[in-house]
Formats: sequence, C-alpha cells, structure tokens
Amino acid sequence: MSQVEGQPAPQEAALAPAVSALVATDGSDHALKAAQFVARILPRDAVIRLLVVLSMELQPWTYLGELSDAEARWARIEEATEEAVGETRRILEAAGHAVSVHRRFGNPPDEVLGEVEDWRPDLVVVGRRGLGQAASLLLGSVSSFLLRHSPVPVLVVP
Repeated sequence: MSQVEGQPAPQEAALAPAVSALVATDGSDHALKAAQFVARILPRDAVIRLLVVLSMELQPWTYLGELSDAEARWARIEEATEEAVGETRRILEAAGHAVSVHRRFGNPPDEVLGEVEDWRPDLVVVGRRGLGQAASLLLGSVSSFLLRHSPVPVLVVP
C-alpha cells in the first residue's frame, strides 16, 4: 500500500523496554568479574539493580522494635554494603550504566531468589563463586541454587 501525501506515516514500532538485570554481589573477585562482563554486554539504558545480602546479625531491629545499638548497627550496615557493592558500582557506572543498590538480610540464596521473585528482572547475574567457604567445588551455593530455582534466566560468570 502506498502512502498518500497529507496522511500521517505509519507509527514506527514501539521501542523495546530497557533490559532489567539484578546483579548479586558480595565484593568477591568473581562478583567483580560478573560486573565487568555485564558492563560490556548490557545496553546503557539497562536498569541494573545491585543486591547485597547481609548477615541477620547486622539487622538493627527485632520483632519487638529497634535495638538499643541500632545506630551502631546502621553504621556497620552502611560500611558492609559499601564494601560489597562499591567496586561493582564503580565498574558499572564507569561503563555508563545507572545502578541502584538494594540490600537484604538473611541467607544469600534465599534472599537473592526473594529479590528475583519480588522484582522479576529480565536477567540475574552472579559470579561463579562468592566469599562463602561452604560452597561446592565447581559452583558456589548462590549460583547453583539460582540455576535450579530462578524463574528468570541466570547468567553465571566464571
């Protein structure tokens, strides 16, 4: 069909929405390699969420309310978060990506999966192994767990 002068041109196909990626990090060498890989392969308009899972011991409240040392715990939470995500964030931002940082408290495999289920990113990215010592020989406990249970694709970076 030809276009007639004076009629509007057909609308271009709507642009695809930005890709969303959850990058779980603990600051380990493998997590940094994952960040470097993500920085190269994701488009600059990708929505990237960095996730760190912290020990429940740091949590500043209980079911009864705020703990008496909550202020000190909050300071340690900020410090631990920065230790875990600082270099990862720098790598991604240097590549032109905007990132947000989220943290959860608890068991890392469960909490990463919980974040995946809550947010539903297009992709989850993890390093092959993290800082934990109780990991299997080939894959870490978080990456192995996510490969078995994640409802979205998982990219494990060696």
